[in-house]
Amino acid sequence: MENRLDRLFGQLRSRNEGALIPLSPGDKAPFTKSNEIIDMFMETGADAIEIAVPTRYPWMEGKNMQIHQLEAIVESVKSSDSFELMKFTREKYPEWPLLTINFMGPVFKYGQNNYIQGCVDASIDAVDIPDYAYASQNDSLGFVSDLMDQNVYFIVDITTNLATAEEGTRQYDLLCKLIKKSKGFLFMIAQPGGVSGTKTKLPVDELKPAVDRVKMLEDEFKVNTPIIIVCGISSPEQVYESIRTVGADGVMLGSAISKRLQAGETIEKIAPFARELKEATKG
Repeated sequence: MENRLDRLFGQLRSRNEGALIPLSPGDKAPFTKSNEIIDMFMETGADAIEIAVPTRYPWMEGKNMQIHQLEAIVESVKSSDSFELMKFTREKYPEWPLLTINFMGPVFKYGQNNYIQGCVDASIDAVDIPDYAYASQNDSLGFVSDLMDQNVYFIVDITTNLATAEEGTRQYDLLCKLIKKSKGFLFMIAQPGGVSGTKTKLPVDELKPAVDRVKMLEDEFKVNTPIIIVCGISSPEQVYESIRTVGADGVMLGSAISKRLQAGETIEKIAPFARELKEATKG
């Protein structure tokens, strides 16, 4: 069954345009801070929005995202608060693709069934949980199949090393499984270890062969999953490079905006930068 992400990428590809998917931190109701950020992303043209659930693992984060996590702890933001924010956002923007990111530890704490129901209640289009061994352990918990039953996609993450694995190896077999199982889009991780943050230089020499390899295998498997570059995107130039030079279908970013928020910049001052990021997807 098609969901909002399928429709989005169909529209973008018809316009030869890439996707911009920003990440927004969450606060507690009435979500004053989050709404201001989310509204800014909508008004400046973001194609989808990803809302982070708190209590993520710090070693997967750059310093700006770690600050958000610390703020969430200090403010006692819980998973239930994040799902309420997602519901609020969905009611406000019924056609905007909405994603969330978390890790399995917090999912277990919240309860797998509760987590899935939270996604259903907010009409979430996809979840990103990088540490769930979906392909390698064949969805042993039935987590992804339960999500898919509700038309919620599970986003797979692929590193550049995995994308260029030698044929015949276990890594290559895993790569093939991930591509075959991918839905909505897949993340191509631009930085070692998948650590978020901003980087001054996009590793084009690593990303391009990785994206080319994935596209070749998608053609072989008759899969058409868009590829989104994640981790380290920090400028309109890197957005443009990711799409026009590397050949990806879009980018996801968080720290590029967060570092400005944390430096005290106002939403009004950040908005033109966010608009430049989106303009860079248009070629």
